[in-house]
Order: sequence, then structure tokens, then C-alpha cells
Amino acid sequence: MVSAVEQLVVDGWALVPTGVPAEVRAELRDTVFARGIAGTRCLLDLPLVTSVARSLKEELIAAGTLPGAAVAIQAIAFDKTPDTNWKVAWHQDLMFPLAGPATASGYELPVKKAGIDYARPPLPVLEGLLAVRLHLDPCGPANGPLKVCAGSHRHGLIDSARCADWATSHGETLALAGEGEAILMRPLLLHASSQATEPAHRRVLHLVYHSGEPTGEEWHRKI
Repeated sequence: MVSAVEQLVVDGWALVPTGVPAEVRAELRDTVFARGIAGTRCLLDLPLVTSVARSLKEELIAAGTLPGAAVAIQAIAFDKTPDTNWKVAWHQDLMFPLAGPATASGYELPVKKAGIDYARPPLPVLEGLLAVRLHLDPCGPANGPLKVCAGSHRHGLIDSARCADWATSHGETLALAGEGEAILMRPLLLHASSQATEPAHRRVLHLVYHSGEPTGEEWHRKI
């Protein structure tokens, strides 16, 4: 059987169980998701999210999926419901929150969102990131699951105008998950999602970890 570590290298994503207790998952569902809003960003300041980010980090370090110096740098709550039944085109995740306006070499496309500075880090920094999508509801094929293009993370930055054609020519996989499972994903992996055909809650706590290697800019949060 291929390990999650090996699958991440080859495919850029893997599905893993987690040790996040049911009562913690219930508290996340009840407290960090805003009704009628598809996504809420920069949640690492919430004590519950901080605690979950740390516990997942410890699990992933123990499994060899993250290096010992890894830090959580981002947390987003996503929900897909009948009222927020959104879809997302093929893309890579490239913009991440920083402590201030980006001035270091290699940090591009600086922008401020909701008072927080973002930029696209250099490729080596992007390659050191791992997204962990903790599913708080079951996500099957009818609930607008994540679609991934396996192996695309190994091809660096892909022009946004070519992402859809790239995915079409290389094939897509549905990344399904049960409640309490996590999808691990390299942010450079091409991914997308369709609208749900049977919309219900699809609550995901999306955490991003960095390897902990020195970077040219400070992250907005580092846990």
C-alpha cells in the first residue's frame, strides 16, 4: 500500500484519518462557520482553531508528513450549502497572508484583503506548503467535492489561462472524504470544485502549514 507521504510526492494529495475528537469537530461546526457565508479567512487567532492546528501538526509530524519545524500559517472555514452552492475553476493556491506589505525578492502580486497583506511567495516557499482540509461533514460525489489533477504540483507555476486545459488533458480525480478525515494537498496542485447536485453542508477547516524553513517575509500568523 502506498503511504500518504509517497502519494503526496507522486500525486500531490492524499486522504488520511485524523485524531480530532468528535466533540471538537462538533464545536468547530457550531462556532467557526458563519451562516450563509461560503468562506471565512484568517481564523488562526481563534483558540479552538489554534488548538486543532497544533494537534493536527503533531499528528502529521509523527506520520512523517510534515517536518518537525513546520508551522501553521493560514486557516479558512469553507461551507457549501443550498444557499452558498459555489463552484471554483481549476487553479493553484498561490496567495498567502503576510505580516506586512511584501518587499522581499520573489514575493509578487502584493494585495491587501480585508486589511491583511497577501502576496505570491517564491516557488521554493510554495513547494514547502501543505494544505490540510479537515472535513467536518461527509463529502461524497453529489456534494461538490474537490477535484484534483494528480501530479500537476510537480510542474511549478501553471499559467492561469492554461489550468483548465491542463486538467482536461491530464485527467481529474474526485477527492472524497468522510467526516473527521483530512485531504492533504500541495497548494501547487491544480484543483477545482463543481456546484453540489445535492447540496448540504460541506464544512471544511482548511489549514495551511509551511515547512518552517527561513523565508524572505514573515507570515501573518505562525503557529
